[in-house]
Amino acid sequence: MAVSLLVCAAVAGCASRTHPSTTTALGVGGGAGAIKGPRPRLVVLLIIDQLPEWAFAEKRPYLTAGFDRLLREGEWRIGQHPSPATLTAPGHALLGSGQPPSATGVLANEWWNRDLERVIKSVDDPNGGSSAYWLRVPALGDAVAAAGSGAKAVSVSLKARAAILPLGRAGVQIWYDATNTAFTSNATRPWLAEYSRVHPVAAHLRDVWTPLDPARLATLSKTIDNAPGEIGEKGFGPTFPHALGATKNPADAIFAAPVGNQLVFEVATAAIEHEQLGRDATPDLLVLSMSAHDYVGHGWGHESWESWDMLLRLDDQLGRFMASLDAVVGADGWSMIVTSDHGASPLPERIGGGRITYESIKDAANRAACTELGTGGQWIAAANYPTVYLSAAARARPRGDLALAVRKIMLALRSFPGIEQVGLTADFAGRCERRTGRAQAICWMLDPERSGEIFYLPRAGWTTYEADEPTATAHGSFQDYDREVPILLRLANQRAHAAVMTPSADKVPLTQIAPLVAELLGIKPPSALPPPVIPPLPAPAPAPTTAPPGSTGGAGSRR
Repeated sequence: MAVSLLVCAAVAGCASRTHPSTTTALGVGGGAGAIKGPRPRLVVLLIIDQLPEWAFAEKRPYLTAGFDRLLREGEWRIGQHPSPATLTAPGHALLGSGQPPSATGVLANEWWNRDLERVIKSVDDPNGGSSAYWLRVPALGDAVAAAGSGAKAVSVSLKARAAILPLGRAGVQIWYDATNTAFTSNATRPWLAEYSRVHPVAAHLRDVWTPLDPARLATLSKTIDNAPGEIGEKGFGPTFPHALGATKNPADAIFAAPVGNQLVFEVATAAIEHEQLGRDATPDLLVLSMSAHDYVGHGWGHESWESWDMLLRLDDQLGRFMASLDAVVGADGWSMIVTSDHGASPLPERIGGGRITYESIKDAANRAACTELGTGGQWIAAANYPTVYLSAAARARPRGDLALAVRKIMLALRSFPGIEQVGLTADFAGRCERRTGRAQAICWMLDPERSGEIFYLPRAGWTTYEADEPTATAHGSFQDYDREVPILLRLANQRAHAAVMTPSADKVPLTQIAPLVAELLGIKPPSALPPPVIPPLPAPAPAPTTAPPGSTGGAGSRR
């Protein structure tokens, strides 16, 4: 097989086209015969949640197991997010569909719904549980099903949104339900229930995460354990060791420990066996998302001992998983793409930045609105990145009064030292193909119907977060550290070569991952399928006070 990751010389050259999904920056996806020789029997899309290019490049020389094998048998490119919607749910929807939020309708991990008058999560199903209800476009699982070849599509992750959105409405989607301390699925799978009985997650709730080699971590990270800005995550403190049993909710703490990644690999290995993936000439799809990596980044930052220890362990875990693929499918029978849904900022303390709470943004916006609409009112419904939503009461005010209030709100947001751009959604959303440059990228971030009335973008070095969920670092901006992630491609039958130590200088739009996966599978890309029929919302019901069965459990909504 000979597939070049690159046709466009640079992202700028691709971005000028009508839509990000129409470019062929990976050299595949257009059915032009780029795949030569037998197709793989199994295609693996491995998404490492929150892996910025800058952090991977720094750690690459010390990754000597799975990542090194990938880069002795494959290639490394820099992937670029097409918009500032650098968050988990939009990123996974993008990787699975090849389309940005303006098309997918997945704006963030959660957003305000004007019809329901409440915040919804990206995979909230109006009838309870979790699904791709809010996804407006087909994804890779839908494309596999539409091909009618009998191929299977399976996804595994800790986060529900990371398992659901890359596949869409079809395929077997498996995620971790912390409420029940077990993996669950969108489809009845007796083997999963039996696997969970024989291999209970609860057996790990007394695990203690200790560093592999403290002296080496100190040397590699060039910092101390508990550097300025480190906070900890899921009940863990800023310093090693991290005992799951010492947290308030050990089942939830699984999300922020290396054992979380190991559990995903183990369930994936079981899925390969029980779903009979890669057993015939019709290629199957396996999507894995490593959610624990994201939580560690949020809690300690990518410069920390924890982040280094996590990636070194993931390197070994990946190496063992690839060896298991060799044993089951054959070394020439599988292809793998490794990338990330988004990057992350360096610790603000290291780059002269800071942090802003969503609550402070909402409060400032509401106080500004009060100067025109009256004191005591709740004029702002929500203000989580990337947009601010006016309340129903505000929207009901006379147009002239509301226009003055919106102007005051925008001025208030611009007064924050950590916000570099504020704009009206109406001025940027829609007709993205007619826009260019930064304006086009912002357009791809916005949904004319679902987005808030005002958007904002953080300044370099600044991150945003919810007050009850503080972070060491975060993501969600137009900055390169959030938009740029590695893309590693290992093809079946690809000859070994000298280890790749640096990426190509050219950048590949992440919109090309879904077409590449589809080309490897020998099927039409998701963008070639008709849009799904989305049923109307059921009669309004009060928001649930507890997580329903099969819900996202303890995964949280902001990470």
